[in-house]
Amino acid sequence: MDAGAFVQENKRWLIGCAIGGLCWLIGATVVDSLYTRTMPTGKSLGAPDEVYDQSALDAAQAENEALEAELKQLKASLTFVPAARYTTWNGPADQHLFLTGRELKERVLQAASDRDVLVDDGAIGWDVPTGVDDIRRVLIGLDLVDEVQRRLFEAHDATRSDDDTARGLVAVLALKLESLRNRRAMQSGRRRDGIDIDDLLDQQTLNLQFQADEPTLAGFLEALREPQRTVVLDSWQVQRPQRPGEVCTVKATLSAIVFKDSKN
Repeated sequence: MDAGAFVQENKRWLIGCAIGGLCWLIGATVVDSLYTRTMPTGKSLGAPDEVYDQSALDAAQAENEALEAELKQLKASLTFVPAARYTTWNGPADQHLFLTGRELKERVLQAASDRDVLVDDGAIGWDVPTGVDDIRRVLIGLDLVDEVQRRLFEAHDATRSDDDTARGLVAVLALKLESLRNRRAMQSGRRRDGIDIDDLLDQQTLNLQFQADEPTLAGFLEALREPQRTVVLDSWQVQRPQRPGEVCTVKATLSAIVFKDSKN
């Protein structure tokens, strides 16, 4: 049988197959367009071609630069750079702490004696640790003690220089570093799921109590800020004298803030 005769005899069957194939092709195309998963794009979601344009990026960069400049200024106004005598040494660290602490205490007592200021030996104190890291922290604290006593006596000298009848500094009741145990208790109470402040800075705290007249108090407060050697005033309580001519009693908490190098 030739092809022409086959077509003539099976025309209906061939037309049905053609129509069925065409319907299958159309159906497959429709199903594929409905159920084929494609990743959404910003354009398909109706978003603009650029989520952040150049002006927004420039504004973000300007804000970041402003924050960095403000942080730099804050560090410059608050930082306390430890003196070399308290940060470098030869030989055992505990021996250096002992000798440095003894020399500092003797110097404070001698300065008080020269000015007829009452200071008890037990009023000056700090922890005596054994670990090198704790020794290093206490040495920075001794640097803070040294700065505070120096500025306190200088305020006394300035007051007496202006008026030799002024009382000036009368007594130092306490000059003590915060204990390491208190420091660890504060650290353990902090949450550890965020930025740890101890990774950014080291803070030493000093409890100070003294008696002096008002000009000496004012002079001491003015002397706290010094470039690269700022002593931060955390708290300040003044008990005024009951009678004119008597001295004020002051309780203060002072800190030295040492910013750590981010490269370390």
